Amino acid sequence: MQDNNKNKLNSTFFLILRPLARLFLRFGRGYREYSELSKTAFVSVASEDYGVHGRPTNVSRIAAMTGLTRKEISRIRTRLERGEGAVIERQTPVREVINAWRSRDEFLDEAGEPAVLPLDGDEGSFRSLVRQYAGDIPEGAMKTELKRIGAVRCEEGRFRLLPDDPDRLASEEAMAAELRAGPYPLLTAIAKNETVLREDDVWPIETVSRTTIRKSDLRRVRKLVSVRLRAATTNIADLLDAYATLQNGDAAEEKLVPVSAGVFYAEDLDTEDC
Repeated sequence: MQDNNKNKLNSTFFLILRPLARLFLRFGRGYREYSELSKTAFVSVASEDYGVHGRPTNVSRIAAMTGLTRKEISRIRTRLERGEGAVIERQTPVREVINAWRSRDEFLDEAGEPAVLPLDGDEGSFRSLVRQYAGDIPEGAMKTELKRIGAVRCEEGRFRLLPDDPDRLASEEAMAAELRAGPYPLLTAIAKNETVLREDDVWPIETVSRTTIRKSDLRRVRKLVSVRLRAATTNIADLLDAYATLQNGDAAEEKLVPVSAGVFYAEDLDTEDC
């Protein structure tokens, strides 16, 4: 029974990680970035949540909890202390290739800008760039991925590195804001409620779902739900605004705490393995 419960929870974790993987890939991040950020998050939480008498958890216990080596934990803790928890030392092969193209003398022109590279050649070529910085990734796969993310243009067998697309950067900023406003508070609330001892300390979470909506009705349902979601969030915003205006007099001396609430709509979710 215990193994079945463990598999059930692991299956759910897997489902949660799938859309996260989609977002990583959509914005040019890969497993290296995910792995480094994930390890850092594990060390951060283990250090903060499982210490004794208000002190950070010791390295050996974190190693036992997370499966990371003590050397790795010490390295990550040093980064956290420097405020560099989100800094990634090794990125995807695509980013490694782009960074080398922008910084290595072999791939720069006389003005110090990324050169237009021929395909062939022992030095200063696209083939040489991929061979040195893409690991075992074939040049064809690298070319396809660089084109997918809008990083290169190929003209008559020559490769030109394009500047970062302002629209893409704006899209990344918008996505970061959306994730901070929605999934992050929701998952934080779920994790927090697992440790709550008093019922009045529970952070409210309300969800609703049905499995019997006809496919032909989805477009109409989506529109109607959108209207009701907007009304719900407007009412909640009015409530929060009313309390925010009370910050005067003695209340102004109190600590101000950010509060988030949100509602969402989703359809055709992959829940069969749950």
